[in-house]
This record gives sequence, C-alpha cells and structure tokens, in this order.
Amino acid sequence: MYPDFTEKKVNPDSIGAKAQNLSTPAKQSRAGSELLEAVEEFLAVEQWPKNQRAHTFNKLQAFQRFQLPQFAKSYESEMELLQNNSEQDINTFFYRHLLIELSFNGFDAKMNRTSQNDLKPVIQSLDEFAALKKLRYLCEALSRKQILGISYNEEPVKDLLKILEPNTNEHYPYVYLFVNVYRMMEETAYADSDVYYQFIKQFADKQDFDKSPQSLTEITTYTINHCLKWYNKGYETAGDEYLWWMEWKMKYDLLLENGKLLPIVFRNIISIAVLNKKNPEWIDKVIKTYAARLPEEHYETNLAFAQGLYQYALKNHKEAIRQFLIAQAKEEVIFNCIIRRWQWVSLYEYDSADIDALLNHLFAFEKYLLRYKTEMQHLSGVFTTFINYAGKLLKANKSEAEAVLTEIKNAGHFPGSNWLIEQLAEKSKGAKPAKVG
Repeated sequence: MYPDFTEKKVNPDSIGAKAQNLSTPAKQSRAGSELLEAVEEFLAVEQWPKNQRAHTFNKLQAFQRFQLPQFAKSYESEMELLQNNSEQDINTFFYRHLLIELSFNGFDAKMNRTSQNDLKPVIQSLDEFAALKKLRYLCEALSRKQILGISYNEEPVKDLLKILEPNTNEHYPYVYLFVNVYRMMEETAYADSDVYYQFIKQFADKQDFDKSPQSLTEITTYTINHCLKWYNKGYETAGDEYLWWMEWKMKYDLLLENGKLLPIVFRNIISIAVLNKKNPEWIDKVIKTYAARLPEEHYETNLAFAQGLYQYALKNHKEAIRQFLIAQAKEEVIFNCIIRRWQWVSLYEYDSADIDALLNHLFAFEKYLLRYKTEMQHLSGVFTTFINYAGKLLKANKSEAEAVLTEIKNAGHFPGSNWLIEQLAEKSKGAKPAKVG
C-alpha cells in the first residue's frame, strides 16, 4: 500500500502533523490501534510463505477439497521429497504424517473403503512423529537434570525406542543421533556411555559439513556436556574428546555465538588443553584467535588467565604466577578460586622448597573460602580438599608421601587431584622438582 517511505515522511514532526486530519483524539487512538493490527497481520502473512512445506500441504488440501486430479501426482511428489530429505528431522516426520492423514480423507478415499485400506499408515506415522518429538524433549530434560539438577517425571523410553528402531540408522540422521544421545546420557558408567558416544562421533567425523544434517550441530551441546561430565569425574580421555569437538566447531565456524565467545568456553578449552598436555603452540594459537572475541568486560581477566596457563604449559612458572596475579575475577568467586589454585600450583613448581610462602598462600586461600562461604556452599568442598592435600604434600617426607599418595588415590577424583598424585609420587621416590622459570 505504501511502497515508498522517504525519510522526510517518517520523522516525528511529519507523523505528528497528521493528527490535524483526525477530528478527535478517540479517532486518532482507533486509527493507531488499527495500524498496529495491520502490522501484526502483515507479519503473520509474511511469515507464512517462508514455510514451504506448510505452503505445499495447504495446496494439496485445496486439490483434495475440489477433487482435482493434481492431488495424486503432487502427493506422490511431495512424499518422495520427504523420503529423500537428508535431515529426516521432526518436521519431516510431522509433514509425512499430515500427508498420509490427508490421503486417507476426502471424497476419493471414502469411495475406496476396502479391507486393504486401513488406517495403519496414519497411526504408524503419528506414532513415529510423536515418539521422535518426545524423545527430543526427554534428551533435553535429562540433560537439565544432570547439569542443573532440574527434576522431571521420568518415563519409560523403551516403547519410544522400539517405535523408532526401524529408523535408527544413518539414513535417518535425526533419529539416529538423538536415540544415541539419549542412550549415551542415561548410562551411569563411562565405558557404557562411551559406546553410544562413539557412534555419534564416528557419524560426525565422516560428514562433509556442507552436506551434513542440521541435527549434527544440534546435538553437539549434549556430546560436549557428556565429555565435560566424565572429565570432571577423572576420565582424562573425555578431555581429549572435548577438545575434539571444540576443534570440530572451530573448523566449521560454530564456536561463536553472535560473534562472541562465552568466557567459560574459552577457559575450558585452555584449561583442558593444558591439563591434557596439548601442544603449547596449539594453545597459543587458540588464545590469539579467540581472546579478541570475548565480551569486552571479560576480556582482560580471561586473557590473563589464559596467558598464565600458556606460560605454565611452557614451564615459565614465574611468568605464569605474574599472569595469575593479574587475573582478578572480581564478582566471580568460583573463577577466583580456580585462579588461586593454579597460582599455587605454579608457585609450587617454581620453588617447592619455599614452604612458608606456599603455606601462607594456602592459608589465604582458606580465608577467601570462608569469606565467601555463602556463594561457595556447593563447591567449597572441592577446593578445601585440594588445600588439605596440598598442605600434606608440603609437610610430608618421603615415607609419609607414600601414605598420603595412597590416601588421595582412595579419596576419589577432585579438581587438582591428578597433579597432587604426580607430585606425591615424585616425592615418595625422593625426587626434588628442579626450579624452573
């Protein structure tokens, strides 16, 4: 209706001047309301043609309603397109069901009621669509329970998996991936869950990304969380798998969100790369590539932390200590605790004989935890455990180190435990770490 809105027509003065053409404020208010309704209607109509499948389905409905011969040919053509769709996602199953349902209605279908013309295809397509849709939400619910502790009414999945079993193969990527995602997450043992994880990884590894299904990028959140979950339980290989997915996302430019990198993702990449002894050149490249993509308010602290880890990987412990001192996370108490732990580790490796300084750092660390007791109520235990064994490491002689080593191995995994085990093993042999840096 109005193809040309020049700038002079939409400035406040020009718009306000139109009020004189409306005799009363009530008429002006009504005109404004009608304009808003028209805009909303326009937005709805504009959105409709973007859904090509919905457009085609409505066209087929019209063909059927008017008993036009185009229906049969168009129906077969659309079903073939759905069958050959590379994604085979929830929408594909949904429209397949709608089309099958449509084919069982209408005048021609009613004229062809025979013993062979039952509703089994309609029911089967509905079951498949509903099973896939429900499984997708169960994956999300299970993930939220494991990560955030959000409970949900767990339901038996066996029947859903049985319905989807004929489609649980690589020809149906969406079904194949989400069935394996759910099985991966529901297993309580690392070895068992890894079986399904490997199916997913192998599928991803052999895809040509330009032709790979969208569902593959959709499930990476679950595989990445899976890797982090088991890595935090002490399985170092899960850390290597985490880095594999990070490199996969880097390769296809999927690591950023709205052009920015989440600080926690940046820290996880660098931390795990250092702990799993990734090549320092790789770590330096990641820092140079992605630090600039951090939100501005998080840039300096996270860059200093990453540089501290990089210098630690190079065994430049003195420079690592300096960078960790620069990295002050202000309101991020947990992050500050992580920085303090790395600072202490670097100080120990720089000069393990400086017992007084090391003990003072541990004492200051304890006071920090007490100061933020409320904020750290769920995580203070893991840092307290580290402080406890770090103190024993400092005070233990050769024979005592063996006892502490046995004790810490029996205590189970906690952040920093692998490093403490390495140091205690060296001490139990009577070796003294050389001063480096």
